[in-house]
Amino acid sequence: MTKLSDYAILLIGFSFLFLLINKIAFGASLIFGIVILIFFNLEIIVKQSKRIFKKISKYEVLIASFFLFFFFISAFLSIKPYRSFLVIIYLNLFIVLSFLIFLILVENKKKAIFLFKILSISFAANALLIFIYNVSNYEFEELSKFKGFVNLMTIFTVVNCFLFKSKFNYITIILLIPNIIMSGSNASVLGILIGIFICFIFFCLKKLQVLYRLKYFLLTISVCISIILSFLFYKNLPSKFDQKSVAKFEFKIPTHLIDHHRQFVWGFSIQKFMLKPLFGYGQDSSNFIDGSQVDIGSKYTGDMNFIPSHPHNFLLEILLETGLFGTFSFILLIYIINVRVWKLHQSLKFKLHLIFLNSFFWGSSLVNFSFWLSWWQASYFLLLSLIASKVFIDKKEE
Repeated sequence: MTKLSDYAILLIGFSFLFLLINKIAFGASLIFGIVILIFFNLEIIVKQSKRIFKKISKYEVLIASFFLFFFFISAFLSIKPYRSFLVIIYLNLFIVLSFLIFLILVENKKKAIFLFKILSISFAANALLIFIYNVSNYEFEELSKFKGFVNLMTIFTVVNCFLFKSKFNYITIILLIPNIIMSGSNASVLGILIGIFICFIFFCLKKLQVLYRLKYFLLTISVCISIILSFLFYKNLPSKFDQKSVAKFEFKIPTHLIDHHRQFVWGFSIQKFMLKPLFGYGQDSSNFIDGSQVDIGSKYTGDMNFIPSHPHNFLLEILLETGLFGTFSFILLIYIINVRVWKLHQSLKFKLHLIFLNSFFWGSSLVNFSFWLSWWQASYFLLLSLIASKVFIDKKEE
């Protein structure tokens, strides 16, 4: 039984190495490993579940219920119901499976450390393979092949330093910047900058011992600034999409910060959102919206259409597809999950890593691929459960 659990951990840890091959190999390895691990630890799961569920408040249950209800309504009203219900199923599946992994690991330190070690080795191998590929293909301009994976690898590089001290971590750290530069992963750069900035602000406020007294004030100021900046940003995006308006549009937002295509994609997405603001068009359906596959017609965008496959901004994507109700309930769900993890320990190192994980993931997702990509979602919730497991184990040993 112990050996089978170890094999399951190997499948989970090395699944990210398989992701370099293809997404099916990654998904099969990850899910199969998790299922085996759960099957041989059912007694632990039942025991831990009883203890944790007693601490869940009515407020948290209410938020989770709102999330499920509003997401179900969006899927029911979706222009592509099959796609919408499918992504809802695996989003909730990832949340549940990650929670079960947490329950297992907190009861078995040896399993947890073994998994952290395998992940460290796996991502060191990934970093080395990507670096070799980038160097060997540098003159052929084929370096964007692993751009998305480098984004994922960046989070793991930072979080691995918290999970497990290993010489393998030095490989991912040393090769991280060269891999980002050669792969052209701009989303990784944005995520790092946002992560460092928010961690720095938190660190300063914590050291000055004013965080607790000013937290509601700072939250209010942050929300107000975000709303004002978002409005100013929106006003400078394209708002008319007939050929004449497209041809005459003058870009006020610097295109070296946001390219021509994204500005049209985001402007088009916002206009479509305003037509169905409450429940949206349905999860994972944005590129099926009427007019989304029409060529933009700008001399700057070639033969690109208004929504190539998704809006390239997770917030716009969720707004467009689930509306205000779905988006608000989703944000609240992510918030209460993170609050639960946040309260596990008062360690500054732990809190900075948790802040960086969220800042990087959601920050890079503002210019990144679709939120509904299964490997992207799975990585976030898995990392969240691993950080929670590590800090819970540390707390028990104090």
